[in-house]
Amino acid sequence: MAVPFTRLASQVLDSYNLKLNDALKRYDGIIAVFGDKGRIQFETGGGENFRERILYGENSNVAFRGKNAQVPTVDDEGVTMASVPQRVITGAVVINQVERDQVAEGSKWAIGNLMKDKMMQFESTWVRIVATTLRQATPGANDPMTLLPATADVANGILAPQAPASQTATTAGISRADNSWWRNQYSNTSIDISTEAGRASLYSLVYSLCVRGNTKADEPDFGIAATLVLADLGAGGDTARRGTFADERIYNLGLPNIMFYNAALIRDSSTRFNNKVAFITTRDLKIKVLRPQGVKIDSKMVDENNNLGTLPVAFRPFQHDIDTLNDVAIAYSVFSLVPSLLDTHGLADNVV
Repeated sequence: MAVPFTRLASQVLDSYNLKLNDALKRYDGIIAVFGDKGRIQFETGGGENFRERILYGENSNVAFRGKNAQVPTVDDEGVTMASVPQRVITGAVVINQVERDQVAEGSKWAIGNLMKDKMMQFESTWVRIVATTLRQATPGANDPMTLLPATADVANGILAPQAPASQTATTAGISRADNSWWRNQYSNTSIDISTEAGRASLYSLVYSLCVRGNTKADEPDFGIAATLVLADLGAGGDTARRGTFADERIYNLGLPNIMFYNAALIRDSSTRFNNKVAFITTRDLKIKVLRPQGVKIDSKMVDENNNLGTLPVAFRPFQHDIDTLNDVAIAYSVFSLVPSLLDTHGLADNVV
């Protein structure tokens, strides 16, 4: 009768590469950049929504007047709040006790570490889910706000694919129609980014409109683009226009980038950014995280490969399943994108 192993195969342990190669890996750097710039912030308590206070109106009593002129004493409004629902992401790591016995670390048969492999699988999946959700077109009922919503979902996103005057949705509780400062910049004009004229158009049609003052903090400092856009930018040196080629600090995060004025553009693995360039002023957009109570926080997630870095994940201890030989650890995080201004962000939607 046939036997499953030959004489030779019965004498040796098959040759394996001990490294577990991560086929789930993507170049998603959004979270890494926000973390490095201090825009991932804990909140303790506070209910079911994240809120951000916004000063939007001036004091109308201030003016030059004659020395005997009456000074108005109008009690102006001018302060409001953006309100964004908190969103919960959960996951579980499952270890079967029999499998753990079969691959006991330190045994002569062990070629890997089951626990580490399971954690790597969990971390890579977690990163992909978070990164994909933050730039999807149509957020689900339980999803956080997205950077790049479809036209029908502008209420749940930051960069509306519409001209400012056409933006009428209510986002984070504030009407875009009624408040010009609550509308992102947008252009659908065809821009040939490989030419000097095209780069000038990108600046004048989108980037410059995001600028609110004269300091670097008033300009977009982060951008997202497809690989082909970065290739065209790199091919056309134009150092006089962009000033420097790369942001060294973001490069040190493992993220190749090209500077466009003050914004470090990184490539994005999603087709959502094909033929697009998004400019973000991180001063006016943050990721808020609800601080876990009584649960271990893993702030790095041992996730050097995926650049998650600073989005904390709360892990509950492994516990025995009640009716199986599985040990299960539950993990979760509560967070969302929270804007404090929208007109300091912009989207070029037809970059060729």
